Amino acid sequence: MSNRQLKFKAAAVQAAPVLKDRPEYFDTGATVEKAVKLIREAGSNGARLVVFPECWIPCFPYWSLDFTDRQPFIDIFARYLESSVEVPGVETAAIGEAARKANAYVAIGINERDPHYQVRMYNSILYIDPDGEVMGVHRKICNTVQERFFHTPGEGGDNLKTVFKTDIGYLGGSICGEHHQFPMLYYWLLQGMQVHCSLWPGRTGLERLTDLATRAVCAGLGVFGVLASTYFPDEAMPKDFYRNSQFSMPNAFAGGSGIVSPYGDYIAGPVYGQETIVYGDLDFTDIARSRYGTALAGIYSRWDLISLNVRQNTYEPVTPMGDGLAPGPDGLVKLEERLKHLEAQLAALISREAVKAKVRDEAL
Repeated sequence: MSNRQLKFKAAAVQAAPVLKDRPEYFDTGATVEKAVKLIREAGSNGARLVVFPECWIPCFPYWSLDFTDRQPFIDIFARYLESSVEVPGVETAAIGEAARKANAYVAIGINERDPHYQVRMYNSILYIDPDGEVMGVHRKICNTVQERFFHTPGEGGDNLKTVFKTDIGYLGGSICGEHHQFPMLYYWLLQGMQVHCSLWPGRTGLERLTDLATRAVCAGLGVFGVLASTYFPDEAMPKDFYRNSQFSMPNAFAGGSGIVSPYGDYIAGPVYGQETIVYGDLDFTDIARSRYGTALAGIYSRWDLISLNVRQNTYEPVTPMGDGLAPGPDGLVKLEERLKHLEAQLAALISREAVKAKVRDEAL
């Protein structure tokens, strides 16, 4: 199907994960069950893409360290780690089965636990296809404010190759503060991105930023945006959580989910103050129309002046000694190869200087 013929419905989920009072805090199983129901609902309404908010399973860290309440913070850190999602795992299998039954792509924010370095957590987007298979995971490359107590920054390599060619176009996304990561957004575009999943935490006070940053990405890159932002109704808020948390604040969540066109206008939403699913119809004819004057991968590109330097291989913290200078399983640079390269550069430099000297001598 050509882009001009491609049309489909997208869904932005604005809902709350399931939380408990201390000392349990999180209910990953119930939250996954809620995700399954929401995917089923969106699919029954014709959505081919369903997007959930940032770190939705088991929950975004809406709390920070209180130095006068240190032991409970240690406890909540441990519970957060235990309640996080491994990829693949039982949670991804359940979401995958829901995606398969709904015949929909799913992009969902997870607090991801590294299965190898098991104390590592990441703020991640999990992508699942309509066959129920994991397409990939993007881990947030820079963590914001209290996220730094929990999340390891995402690496290069496959983590930055998470724009996927699908039967609903090229699908990618960014997490909250990554909407300010302009080089990465440009890299998404160079990989062909047409639909941008925007994942946000939904807390009150972020409404203006969520709105402006998402629409700016869509208008600047010429892509559709599916903006998913969390909202907690009062009855879903834990009553006895860690005390230095957003749950102790009145009117703590606003939401703000919607569907945005490649012109930066809302197709649907934004919606505030309620749990809901926001739907919008995407017509890919609008992508080409929006890029007619400032196509950043076309007539508005100046790769001779401005280019990107991207780590194409995953950085591994442990590599065998003496194997090379550059870490990574697929790109170790042997010392001999590096020396040959430097010798060639030196020979070229000497040759150029010799030519310059000969020209000067002949001029005299």
